[in-house]
Amino acid sequence: MPLKLMTSSNASTVQKELQQQLATLDMSICGSCMANANLQSVRESTTKTILQAAKVIFSFSSYVDGKLMARSSGFLIDWDEGSKEGTVLTSARIICSKYTALTQWSGTDEYVPDAEIIAHLLDEDETTVPAILFRYDKHINIAVLKVNLDLCAKIPRFSSDINYGQEILVLGRDERLNMTIAHGCVNFMGPTTYERHHYLFTGCEPSIGGMVIDFDGHVLGMANFPGTAYIPSSIVLKCLDMWKKFQCIPRLHIGMKLSPIKFLDPIHVERIFRKCNIDSGLIVKEVSHGSIAEELGVRPGDVVDSVNGECVATTVELENLIMRICENHLDQGGAIGSCMDILVGILHMRKGRKGPRHTLSLRLNVSDDVEVFISGMHPFSYYEASSKMHMDLGLETDMIICFIYV
Repeated sequence: MPLKLMTSSNASTVQKELQQQLATLDMSICGSCMANANLQSVRESTTKTILQAAKVIFSFSSYVDGKLMARSSGFLIDWDEGSKEGTVLTSARIICSKYTALTQWSGTDEYVPDAEIIAHLLDEDETTVPAILFRYDKHINIAVLKVNLDLCAKIPRFSSDINYGQEILVLGRDERLNMTIAHGCVNFMGPTTYERHHYLFTGCEPSIGGMVIDFDGHVLGMANFPGTAYIPSSIVLKCLDMWKKFQCIPRLHIGMKLSPIKFLDPIHVERIFRKCNIDSGLIVKEVSHGSIAEELGVRPGDVVDSVNGECVATTVELENLIMRICENHLDQGGAIGSCMDILVGILHMRKGRKGPRHTLSLRLNVSDDVEVFISGMHPFSYYEASSKMHMDLGLETDMIICFIYV
């Protein structure tokens, strides 16, 4: 059979393709934010931090009946040298087969805890090994996996400090197991009415299940769905502690969607102070239909300023406090499904002005299930509020319509 001669052009193409297979000459790798001009002054030190963290960041994929269901990053939070078993923190999205993009409060997400989960290791051959689902929580959207692996890296330390405006990096892995690196900051904002209360935000592209770190390598939280949201370390550490003590994460379903006054524009905060003589607390944006809060007269526009006598300025503070209250309840012999009373300081708003301040006793169930929010209709005459007052307190127009007519 005659040999087919290769032209110089074809030879050059083949050579480039072969070179692309070499890690040292692979030019198909996307660049990261570290090329940004505003990071040049810290690039050398931050690169060392990133490369150290990368040793404990892995990629995971899940399958049902042999079909790919989800992908997620995850990172080691513990490793047993004797058994070679690693504990990995990741998002519960790794076992989520169906999720609602519009709101997290619907409770319609579906999970497959017996899905096959594969861990993609970082050795030269990119070995895959089974990962075992150890714990997961649908409300917090967090999961812990167990993986057998060798390790020659330092487990990163968590930091629970929240410094708004602080620069951060979000680290994860893509489908090719390459690092993803995004640069952002801890945004001065809280969750919308579509998002859970325990989230903070980075303002940069997420890597679901990835590590959120500061420039010194301290873990500030875990990146999660939706968008640029992440679960701060204070919530993560409390969840891990609850799992260790109770094998569940107990919560109270308070039946309110809340938004911090703290994150409003100063002009808005000053107006609320003039009208209501308050400049801190959580504005009630919506009240769940049929909830204890609704029965006790809590309405959109009211302000929650304390729980069990402790002031709350952000929803993350509220979530940490609620979990601490539940922890104490279980420590004292309470159980999932039991009832407990909490005292909620409420400043009522009526006819555009500050109304009475009450301390309401809410009897709530201790639950380890996802909180479902039910929108409902509150009679306008009962609420006695004007649309002007809604605007003063930062309530969206479309929410007012929903409040009256749904």
